[in-house]
Amino acid sequence: MRIVLATCRSKPALTPSDALLATELGRAGATVVVAPWDAVIPARDDPGTVCLRSTWDYHRRWTEFRAWVHGFDDRDGRLWNPAETVLWNADKLYLRDLEEAGIALPPTHWFEPGERADCDAVLREWRLTRAVLKPRISATAFGTYLLFGGRTLSDEEWTPLETSGGLIQAFVPEVESRGEISLVYVDGGFCHAVRKRPAGGDFRVQADFGGTVEGMTPSGSIRTFGEAVLAAVSRPWLYARVDLVETDRGPVLMELELIEPDLFLTPAAAARLAAGLLARAGRAAA
Repeated sequence: MRIVLATCRSKPALTPSDALLATELGRAGATVVVAPWDAVIPARDDPGTVCLRSTWDYHRRWTEFRAWVHGFDDRDGRLWNPAETVLWNADKLYLRDLEEAGIALPPTHWFEPGERADCDAVLREWRLTRAVLKPRISATAFGTYLLFGGRTLSDEEWTPLETSGGLIQAFVPEVESRGEISLVYVDGGFCHAVRKRPAGGDFRVQADFGGTVEGMTPSGSIRTFGEAVLAAVSRPWLYARVDLVETDRGPVLMELELIEPDLFLTPAAAARLAAGLLARAGRAAA
């Protein structure tokens, strides 16, 4: 059984977390191939089963990546997470779908491609001093800015926001004091959780900006919230990461990651993901 773990050309090697997955797949007898996503051509030959891992340039090459994902539409079970899930999750409008299903978000203002939102007007309307501006198609805080009264963006900074459309979200101050919790789910169930904290003076929790990660045990209410988020998703998934912040008003969803999230795998979690992936690959090959 051939399993492709898809990366990207700028970072073609597996992360240490995903290397654990490769080890477990190999231990189970699979042939594991590690390759940038655009080196795998589903229309040309049968790549086997492809698992999106560190495809971390997809938002910068969205037109190409979207076309590539569409190439799997007629290959049932060959891409995980599946094309329909990836294409829904890539545009942050999915958050609006989840909010309509009853999931708590920070207050959010949406704007369309080609539009420049009046950020100061939104801050005045919400009576807030800070908010976060981000593109609708983005990853690793790409094109994301902290807004405050009077801040202006250059034309270059507006480019990704105008290309995909964007959103303004009320700043959640608990990110600074409590960090962000990531709940990791594999093959239909909860697996483990981590807490991500931003570096001092920053609001972004990603390691690229100095953020740190530590294991943690989520409370029952946090687990319940994560399960409610995933219950509102009508599309199939093998792995998922629910990113949330605990506030005094209860948890709020920051992101639901269904494309290429770092899953912070342990050996046990890697074995669980490998088993789920191989089961789906077996069904696809049958």
